[in-house]
Amino acid sequence: MTHTAIVLAAGRSSRMGTLKGLLPWQGTTLFEHQLQNLRESVFSDIVVVLGYKAEEFIPIANKYPIKIIMNEQFHKGKCSSIISGVKTAGKSAETILITTVDQPLQSLTINRLAETLVKSGCLIAVPSHQGKRGHPILFSAQLRNDLLSIKEERMGLRYVIQEHEKFLLEVPVENDQIHLNLNNQADYTNALKK
Repeated sequence: MTHTAIVLAAGRSSRMGTLKGLLPWQGTTLFEHQLQNLRESVFSDIVVVLGYKAEEFIPIANKYPIKIIMNEQFHKGKCSSIISGVKTAGKSAETILITTVDQPLQSLTINRLAETLVKSGCLIAVPSHQGKRGHPILFSAQLRNDLLSIKEERMGLRYVIQEHEKFLLEVPVENDQIHLNLNNQADYTNALKK
């Protein structure tokens, strides 16, 4: 049984004004924080999708046993990076986790998602804290073709989630970090205060 994780780190970080993945976070960078937490989890097949200023991330990525994918089409939006990652996911993968470099992970949370999704027979698992859904989102590999056909104009992953809402499982977690989304400097500053 293999669990695949796809880390999206190809964007321009234009709202942040600096590369999000290289921002300091808990003694390292956001990018390395993601990789460390994935390495400590059941997600043994790790795919990192790079694009804009990829050369800044490669020295960090090379320290880990992961697959690095270059998305030359990153300017077309997040869907192109997700598709690049899913194409690279191991064929034996039972689940596919999709996360971005600006949504800090915790290995405990993603392990719980994987365990719960596999046992449940559902197609999608989403963490929730105090009744509010967060991220990352875990998909059953049965949805691989759905993930490969996402489009920006159809709301990307949201479309897949809406299509399979009745097979979606909310997994309650104690971790309120699942709601963090570090889009801009204000988000980042507020997150550091917590």
